[in-house]
Amino acid sequence: MKILETNGVSYTLYKASRTSVSITVKRDGSVHVRAPYWMTRSQVEHFVQQKTAWIRVRQQAVQQEPALPPAGRELEQLKKQAAEKFRELALPWEHRFKERYGVAPQRWTVRLMDTRWGSCSLKTGRITLNLRLLYKLDDCIEYIIVHELCHLLVPGHDKRFYTLLEQELPDWKSRKKRLNG
Repeated sequence: MKILETNGVSYTLYKASRTSVSITVKRDGSVHVRAPYWMTRSQVEHFVQQKTAWIRVRQQAVQQEPALPPAGRELEQLKKQAAEKFRELALPWEHRFKERYGVAPQRWTVRLMDTRWGSCSLKTGRITLNLRLLYKLDDCIEYIIVHELCHLLVPGHDKRFYTLLEQELPDWKSRKKRLNG
């Protein structure tokens, strides 16, 4: 782990056994770059230079997100409110997937997640949505719902997964861009 700076962007570099490089902007605005061991420092710097505009947009976006209440009654009430809204948006999609593909989640949950908008466990059949989605547009929330429902059929992010996602939600790319932009 090293702290570096490129193009005026300070970031923490993590080297790991992986095949690609990724950039994450955390809630506090800090930037984390994960790169394969074989990637040189100049290659990482070049990658960060190419992504500088995106990094700055993400840093501004996370600063504008509303602060969530601390653990306690208010946070639990917010989770309940989110669960109701997400359920309302998910119900038609859940019916569609049940009719078309014979799959449905066993359970929907809402929790605060640091790095994901949602997750799907094939083992338990549970789909979890990030509480922070409550502050996003409905069409962006639907994108995450459909994305996670697709994982009930295709676990990874391979060509079959994206073919299914495209079939169910042809405008998923623009929704994803609005969600993360």
